[in-house]
Amino acid sequence: MTSQRPNEVPALPLENYHILVVDDESMIIELLARLLSERGYDVSTAYDGREALEFLRSHACDLVISDVRMPHLDGLQLLKAVKDMNPRLPVIMISGYDEAAVVVDALKAGAENFLAKPLDLDLLDQVVGKTLSLACIRPKRCALPAVHQTTTMRAPSRPECVHDLVYQISLSAVAVGFSKHDLENNLKLALAEAITNAMEHGNHWDESKYVEVEVLLDSGRMQATVRDQGQGFNHGKMFNPTSNEQLLSERGRGIFLANAIMDKVTYNQAGNQVTLVKHRIPAAADCD
Repeated sequence: MTSQRPNEVPALPLENYHILVVDDESMIIELLARLLSERGYDVSTAYDGREALEFLRSHACDLVISDVRMPHLDGLQLLKAVKDMNPRLPVIMISGYDEAAVVVDALKAGAENFLAKPLDLDLLDQVVGKTLSLACIRPKRCALPAVHQTTTMRAPSRPECVHDLVYQISLSAVAVGFSKHDLENNLKLALAEAITNAMEHGNHWDESKYVEVEVLLDSGRMQATVRDQGQGFNHGKMFNPTSNEQLLSERGRGIFLANAIMDKVTYNQAGNQVTLVKHRIPAAADCD
C-alpha cells in the first residue's frame, strides 16, 4: 500500500454511482467488484468489450473501468465505442507495466485516467473518486461565438481549492466555445494534476502560499499557466514519466497524465511554473 496525499477533490457520496468493470481475468473482476462494492458503489461486470457494449446499450452507468488487453474487442476499441455512444461517460483504463504507449493513446482518445497492474488499492480509491468528482462539473451553457478570454485566479494551497479552480476554468471553456456543454473530463484531470502538484510539491500544502492560474481561452485553444510560490525544481533532470519502468510509480503520475492529455507542457526556467496547451477543432455546429 502507498501512503495517500491529501485528497485533490472533495469526497463524493457513494450511493447511486454505478460502475461497470470490464476485464477478461476473473480474478481482477472479482477483486474490483468486491472492493468497489465495499466502498458503496453499485457494480456490474463484463468479461470483454462486446459484452460491455451490449450492457451499456440498455443500462445507465456513471463510470467504466476497462482492461486494455481483451479478446473480441480490446480496451482501446471499447473506449472509442463508449465515447461515440456517450462522450461524457468517463473511462478508466487498466494497463500492464509495459504498456505506457498504449496508455498515452488511450488518454489521447479520451480516457479519463488509468490504473497500472498490479493494482494499488489506495490509488484505485483516489482515481475512482477523482474521476467521478470531475465528471460532476457540468456547466450547461450555449457557447458564444468569437470570444477570447483571459482569466487570472489565485487560491491558497488547500485540497478543496483544486476543485474550485477547475470548475471556474470549465465554466470559462463553455463561455468562449472551447467546449460545447462541459470541459472534457481528462482535460479537467490534467488541470487538477498541475494545480495539485503546485500546491503539494511547490507550496507543500502551506495555506499561506498561493497558487496562481492564468487561463487564455477561445474556441480553438486553451492555455493554462500554473504558478506556485515555491523554489521550483530542475525539470531538465526530471525522469521520464512515460517510460515503462515509471508507469507503476505514483511519483510523477501527474506529469505523465498532463503530457499524455495535453498537446504541449512546458516549464519556466525556475521550475515553479507550468504551462499546458490544448487545441480543439470546433464542430460544425457548436450550439444545439
